[in-house]
Amino acid sequence: MGILEGRVAIITGSGRGQGLAAAKLFAREGARVVVNDLDQESVSDALAAIKDEGGVAVGAVGDVSKSEDVRRALALAKDTFGGLDILYNNAGIGFSAKARMGVAMTDTLSCTEEDWDRIMAINLTGVFLMCKYGIPMLIERGKGVVINTASVAALRGGPSAHAYTATKGGVVALTRSLAATYGQKGVRANAILPGVIDTDMIHDTMLTSNTIRDAISQRTPVGRIGTPDDIAQLALYLASDLSGFVTGQAIAIDGGMTA
Repeated sequence: MGILEGRVAIITGSGRGQGLAAAKLFAREGARVVVNDLDQESVSDALAAIKDEGGVAVGAVGDVSKSEDVRRALALAKDTFGGLDILYNNAGIGFSAKARMGVAMTDTLSCTEEDWDRIMAINLTGVFLMCKYGIPMLIERGKGVVINTASVAALRGGPSAHAYTATKGGVVALTRSLAATYGQKGVRANAILPGVIDTDMIHDTMLTSNTIRDAISQRTPVGRIGTPDDIAQLALYLASDLSGFVTGQAIAIDGGMTA
């Protein structure tokens, strides 16, 4: 029996990358999973991968920045599996936004208002909406877990990615407020702060050559770039009763780079 046996989880942005790794791991550990992403193809592929491993999952295509899509995904969890125990807000855009939005990962003077608004909508408003409509479902169960994906960018400033950094700082602040507000109703809330993780989001931007990969690895105390499975293992801990006394925390998982 897995450590999430009988739990119901929704994981946003779980059609690929970190979210997919978590969805597969949660399902292996006994959770019934609602897979959410923007496009049908990635959701269908994720569902097939989970079911091939014997897991149980359903798909909810939708945009977390749209209230109607959020409520539809949460309703699917209740209608299909009877409720919700784990709300994992993983969906986010950053370097992957460049092809869609232009210069969103640049500084304040170069970032357009449209780019700022879109990153805020997905990375911060999406977390707000999922929590607004999802936390009552956790309270209804008597207890539950919120996991929010932020970034080590929330811990330090830099010469670029100002909009992205602002959203991730907001996610950390919101997570602490959620933990302080809903803890006595049985809800724990924590934020995961990934460092450089080898996903599609950064593969064609930050990790474009072996020289760059090697340089990043050498600057990382553990000597390598992170993987989606690294993040999924931390998410599993936070989703399970093993972390029952952990709430309101912003946990960096970056191979020691911020140390």
